[in-house]
Amino acid sequence: MDVGALIEAAGWWSYLVVFAVTAGETSAFIGVLLPGETVILLASAIAAQGDINPVLLAVLVVTGGMIGDSLGYALGHGYGRRPDARLLRRIRSGGRIGHAHAFLLRHGGAAVVTGRFIGFVRTFLPFAAGASGMPYRRFFLFSTFASLIWGVGNVLLGYFAGAAAIEFLHSFGLIGAVTLTALAAALIGLVWFLGRRRGSTRTPSPGQATESAALPDPAQHRDAPATAAQRTAVAVPADGWGAGNLPTP
Repeated sequence: MDVGALIEAAGWWSYLVVFAVTAGETSAFIGVLLPGETVILLASAIAAQGDINPVLLAVLVVTGGMIGDSLGYALGHGYGRRPDARLLRRIRSGGRIGHAHAFLLRHGGAAVVTGRFIGFVRTFLPFAAGASGMPYRRFFLFSTFASLIWGVGNVLLGYFAGAAAIEFLHSFGLIGAVTLTALAAALIGLVWFLGRRRGSTRTPSPGQATESAALPDPAQHRDAPATAAQRTAVAVPADGWGAGNLPTP
């Protein structure tokens, strides 16, 4: 299926296609099959040719991202918190939803912003946020900020690199575009992970700092002058008998 030709032939319906894909990526989990960036970049490349209004496209992309995140959050809050929910068991046992949940717990609100730029995290993170009980106001604030940067950034990238995107699509097709997007997302995630790991190895944890501060310095005790009690103490021989412990005849 040639998504670029589909968007170009859809005319005004292309706005609805882009909005539906963007909103459904995080609410219906279609991002597993088709990353939203692929459709947005192709639509923006077509907008560079004058067939689509780029401003309206950016508004729909940002709005679709916000609505999709809110729907995904509502699904997680309403269904994922049930004790008998199958997806809740997946959160506890691991899997992609479990990874998104762990990412959210580790980084809090910043994970909502960062996760928007990581493929599989973006798809499952709103559901994980709702299931974890994260306050909706806090989630919506970070989601709006992330959707704004992500949406406008992708539209601008596709608009100004439109010719290259279309040429790439004609040469490698949809599979090539999806593969390139996945590789770029994986590269960004790898760079972020290595940066976090390097920072954690350089910065001691609060527990380590407290323990090292509580440990006495052997050099201090070795060089410190003897106390009065130590100076007046009588040494006891190894056999346990001292001058004051001599047996009476």
